[in-house]
Amino acid sequence: MPALVLAFLMACGGRTSPTSGEVVLTIGYAAPDGLDQLTAMLTSDLLIHTGTDGSAEPMLANGWSVSGDGRSVTVDLREDVLFQDGGVLTAADAKSTLDRLRGLRGHLARNPIMEDIEAIAVEGPHRIRIDLTRPSAQLVLLALGVGVAKTGLGDQSMGTGPFYIETQGPDETTLRAHDGYYMGRSDIDKVVIKTYASVRMAWAAMMRSEIDLLFDVPIEAREFVEADTNVQLFSRETPYAYVLIFNTRRPPFDDYRLRVALSHAIDRQSIVDGALRGWGSVATGVWPSHWVYRGREFTYDYDPDRVHQQLSDLGLTARSQKDPANASFSSRLRFTAIVAEGQPQLEPIALHVQRQLGEIGVDMDIDSKSPTEMDRQVAGTDWDAALLSLNTGRSLGRLFMFWHSSGSAAVSGFSGADVPLDSLRSAVSKADAISAAGAFQQTLFGKAPAIFLTNRETTRAVSRRFVVPDEPGRDVIETLWRWRLADDSSVARATAAN
Repeated sequence: MPALVLAFLMACGGRTSPTSGEVVLTIGYAAPDGLDQLTAMLTSDLLIHTGTDGSAEPMLANGWSVSGDGRSVTVDLREDVLFQDGGVLTAADAKSTLDRLRGLRGHLARNPIMEDIEAIAVEGPHRIRIDLTRPSAQLVLLALGVGVAKTGLGDQSMGTGPFYIETQGPDETTLRAHDGYYMGRSDIDKVVIKTYASVRMAWAAMMRSEIDLLFDVPIEAREFVEADTNVQLFSRETPYAYVLIFNTRRPPFDDYRLRVALSHAIDRQSIVDGALRGWGSVATGVWPSHWVYRGREFTYDYDPDRVHQQLSDLGLTARSQKDPANASFSSRLRFTAIVAEGQPQLEPIALHVQRQLGEIGVDMDIDSKSPTEMDRQVAGTDWDAALLSLNTGRSLGRLFMFWHSSGSAAVSGFSGADVPLDSLRSAVSKADAISAAGAFQQTLFGKAPAIFLTNRETTRAVSRRFVVPDEPGRDVIETLWRWRLADDSSVARATAAN
């Protein structure tokens, strides 16, 4: 019996009854290095929220207007927002936070559009005006997806979200409900976040009812977790894709025709079915549901016969092409793909890609490295390709990180998208943004600096003790403050139905 199956069978035990008194929800988290992101989601609301289609949605800001030339944005804040110490959120707090973030190199690397902010002025107790160096208001609005810190604290430990940090330690973090939360106090009085050394340990804790929420259910565990009638699963597609990115500065990948040919050699649906066990979808290159793309998708057909001809046209001809399945079929091309260790889905995806490329006479060697070693190598020029999880740009500013030659994460050396991205950055109207985004999408498809393989899903597992609002496309963590305890009869009905 496989060790993973055995671990789940051993972990399953009796359920404990909900504790009377205060409502406590316990989260199992197996990636301690990223815990700050989870706590931020629960303790700090954003000025402007990015919707599931990439559009700007009100949050702490309840309205905004853009000047006709696109060089100024006026933002109006809600007047009923309280910090967790009872202080009222003001325009001065918003200005102070944005000015501080503009001075942080790390934040600008992740959110380069904020570099376009020239000055921020307070125009009233709850209004700020943001002046820009270029007409980039459409993208700057989306760059305002940041939490607001109380003026003078120098960090975001005092936020406006539905919970605040009560205690924080290496193994456990405790949050308490914010009584003055402007959207209404949560029914959940206390959130306990327990960190685990491995994802498997977190799974086992879920099976033993030690936690109510498993933050991320790996693909190989979903069938076991789903089989537990006391657990409900919530999956959503994230703005990330698994991507084989090429070093376009280095032969032979400096020739886009080779990159396009290899893109036709990949059966992406086979990777979804095999490596991801059906939990995913074929990637198209960018976030297709974003409003700027209007649902347009550009996908490469799986066409091995076409690939053979394209490679031959490039002079990559094997000594024997009569029987590609024969072991004597010599390699047309050999290259190495770096794969980061510690990300469970990358290895099976890499093996599927390796096999499919082998079928058309291309040998891809897999070089597993630690994330630190991988980052160090791809920051230079001594590499061929890298398999990674890449943000596909639901927040458009992310596109500049990876696909503009000046981007902080533009490791491929590709500069072919600079013109359409510069046009997108200076789009005054939504029509201009749509036009520029379409040109960028076409460039990414036509020049193929990377092979976009599959989109990445994430799944949360939640005890049926809780009733969870499930909004399509939205992470249930965002609605956690609205969760409530289920009554005994509803839990029984849900269990029987499953």
